[in-house]
Amino acid sequence: MKQRIPAVILMFALFLSTSFAANAYKKSIEVEYGIDVEFNGQQIAMADATGKPVDAFVYQGTTYVPIRAISETFGADVGYDSSTNTAYVYDDFSEICAVVNAMSYISSSCYNTILLQMATMGADTASDMSAELNTIDEQVDNMYDTLSFLTTEDGYNVNISIITEDILPSYGTFLLSYRDTATKYTSYIQNPNSTNWNAFFDSLHKSIDDYNACQKSIMDFYSEYCLWRDLGIDW
Repeated sequence: MKQRIPAVILMFALFLSTSFAANAYKKSIEVEYGIDVEFNGQQIAMADATGKPVDAFVYQGTTYVPIRAISETFGADVGYDSSTNTAYVYDDFSEICAVVNAMSYISSSCYNTILLQMATMGADTASDMSAELNTIDEQVDNMYDTLSFLTTEDGYNVNISIITEDILPSYGTFLLSYRDTATKYTSYIQNPNSTNWNAFFDSLHKSIDDYNACQKSIMDFYSEYCLWRDLGIDW
C-alpha cells in the first residue's frame, strides 16, 4: 500500500487578514515582476488551481514562485490544510517511477523463468518451476493491487495515466503470454510429445516478442519522462 509522507511547506504570507489572528498584520511590499521560470529548458505557464495565470516575482533578492504550479510541473500533487496553514506536496512522479521499475522487474522475472523453462526441459525440474511460477504470480497480483489503489480516492496518483495508457497494455499482454507459456510448459512436462512441444515452442516465441514490446514501452517511459536532454543513449 502506498504511504504518502507530506512535505510541509512554510507559507510566506504577503497579506494576513486581521480577523485571522490577534497578532495578524498587513504589510505592503515592492516586488519585481517579469520573471520567467523554465523547467528542463521549457518555460512554465504557471496558474493557480482554477487555471488563472499567476506570476513569479523577486522580493529582496529572493525569487518567489507559486507552489502549486511548480510542484505540478515536477509531477507532484498538492494539497492544502487551511486549519493549520500547511501546504502538502506529494511526490507522485517518483512514486510512478518506482511502480514502473517494479513492473520492469516483474516482467523480467517472468521472462527469465521462461528462459529457464527452455533450458530445463525435464520432469525433475517441474516442481521447482511450479514454485517459481507461484512466487511470480503473487508479485503480479500485488502489482495489480497497487495499480488499482493508485486510481482510488485515497491513493490517487495524478500521473497514473502514464502507466495505464502507455505501459499497462503491453505489460498485460506479456503477462498473458507468459502464463500461456507456463501452462504449455507444464503440459509438455506431464506429457512430453511433439504436439505439446510445438505448442510450448510457439507460445515461447510469442512471449519473447511480447516481452520485448513490454520492455520497450518501459524504456520509452524513461526516455520521455526521465531524461530532459539528449545523453546520446540509444534505447
